[in-house]
Amino acid sequence: MKKVVLLFSLIFVLFFVASCEDREESTYSIGEIVESISIGYGQGDSQDYVTQDLSLPTGTTLDSNITLSWISQNPDVIDNSGTVNRTNQDELVDIAYTVDYLGQSFSQTLTFKVIGNLQVVQTSYEINYFFENIEDDQYTLVESIEIDSTVNQNVYVNPENEEGFTLNTTLSTLMGRTSVDEVISLDVYFDRNVYSIDLYDGTTLLDTIDVKHGDVISLDDPMKQDYNFVEWRISSETTPFNALTPITSEFSLKAIFQEVSDAYVYTGYYQGAAGLYEDDLIAFLHQISNESFSGVTYGDARYMLDDTDADPLNSNNVILVYLGTSISGVWDFGATWNREHVWPQSFLGVSASNEAVNTASDLQNLKPSDPGENSSRSNKYYGNTTTSQTYAPRDEVKGDIARILFYMDIMYSELTLIYANEGNVYEMGNLEVLLAWHELDPVDTFEMNRNNLIEGLQGNRNPFIDHPEFVDKIYQNSNELSISRVETILSSMIEVNFNEI
Repeated sequence: MKKVVLLFSLIFVLFFVASCEDREESTYSIGEIVESISIGYGQGDSQDYVTQDLSLPTGTTLDSNITLSWISQNPDVIDNSGTVNRTNQDELVDIAYTVDYLGQSFSQTLTFKVIGNLQVVQTSYEINYFFENIEDDQYTLVESIEIDSTVNQNVYVNPENEEGFTLNTTLSTLMGRTSVDEVISLDVYFDRNVYSIDLYDGTTLLDTIDVKHGDVISLDDPMKQDYNFVEWRISSETTPFNALTPITSEFSLKAIFQEVSDAYVYTGYYQGAAGLYEDDLIAFLHQISNESFSGVTYGDARYMLDDTDADPLNSNNVILVYLGTSISGVWDFGATWNREHVWPQSFLGVSASNEAVNTASDLQNLKPSDPGENSSRSNKYYGNTTTSQTYAPRDEVKGDIARILFYMDIMYSELTLIYANEGNVYEMGNLEVLLAWHELDPVDTFEMNRNNLIEGLQGNRNPFIDHPEFVDKIYQNSNELSISRVETILSSMIEVNFNEI
C-alpha cells in the first residue's frame, strides 16, 4: 500500500513540474499593453465628446492571451458594454478596465464626457446705451445693439470710456443670462460730467457756475462803475469767449472792461485789445507779436536796413540813428555803417550770428549806425546825458528808441525794462527816461513807414508806433511819472543840448 501511495506522489510531482515548464512568461510591458487598447468612437466623437455608443474592446492585437473587462461607474449613461444613454446635461463618466495577461492583471480608469442631449436654442440679447440729458436729469436712449446668442449663456458688456461722461454703475445692468422665455437687455447709463466755470474781474471772483458737458452758457454783462463791459475771455486766451461753444472742460472767464474815458477802437491786427490794461495788454501784444513773427537772419538784416531806414530824400542812402547823417546804404561789411542793437546785444543773452534767427536778428531792434558812434554808445543804458553809465541820443530819435525798447520788453518775455542806469543781462533802462521820451518825441512818418516795411519783411509790427496809448495802458502804474517830472526831464534835455552847442 505504501508503495502505491509513493508511486502516485511521484507521478503528481512530475506532472506539476512539467506543467510549470509549459507556462509562458509575459513578453509585453504594461505601457505597451495600454498603448494597444483601441476604443471605438462614433463619427466626430472622442473621449471628451461622446454622443454615440462606444466600442469597448475585450482584447488587443498584441497577444491573444490579453483580455480586458470593463466596469462603468455610471451605467445609466454608459454601461459596461459601451452603450450610451445621453441625458439633458453633459455628464462625466468613469469606466475602469482590467487587463489579464498570463496570470497577471492590472486596472486603470478612463473618464469620458457624454454631451447632453438638450437641443441648442438660438436667441439674442440687447445692449442699450442711455446718456443723461442736458436740460434735465433724465436719460435718452442713444443706441441699441442686438447680439445673437444661445439660451443659458452668461453675457456681459464692458463699456468704453465716453468723453465728457461717467458710467453710472448704479443704474447700469452690465451682465445677465440668456433664456428661452425673453430677450434680456443690458442697459448702460452715462452721466454727463459737470464743470465749474469761475467768473473773474481781474483777481476778484464774481461767481461760479456749474455747466453740464456739451451745454452752452448764457452770461449777463457785469456792471462796473466808470467802465463799459467789453466781453468775456478765457483767462489763458486773448480772444473773445464764444458763448455758442459747447462746454467740454473746466476753465475761468475774465470780464474785460474799458474805461468810459477810453475811446480807442481796435480793429484788424489789434482786434481784441479793447479794455486791456497792464498785464492783460502785455499778454495780448506778446501773443500777436510772436504769432505773426516770421523773422529774418542777422545776415539778411545787412541788406534790409537800407530799405527800412532809407533816407526819404535819397533812397540810395540810409539815416544813421545816432548822428542823423545820410550816407550810402550799400553794405560794405561795416566800414560805412553797421548794425546797432538798440537793446544791446550783450544784454539779449544770445549771440548775433549771421545764420541765426533770434532775438539779436529782430529788425525792430536794429538800426544803421556810425561804427565810431556805435562804439561810443557801447552797451550803455539810455539817459538824458552821456556819462560813463548812460548814453544820450539826438532828440529826434529819443521817442523812436523808447518805442523800440517797449516793443522788445513785450515781445520777449525774458527781457525787462528797469528804473536804473545799469543792470544785468536781459535788463535795460532807464524806464523813467524812456517814458518821458515817448511823450516828448511823438511818432513820426519815418517811424510809421519803417514799421510797415518791417511787417513786410518779418511779419510783425511795433504796437507802440501804431498805438502810442499802449504805453500808458501798460506802464502808467508801474512807476507814476508826473507832468512836473516830464517837464524836469525836458528841461535837462534842453540844458544839455545848450551846453553842447
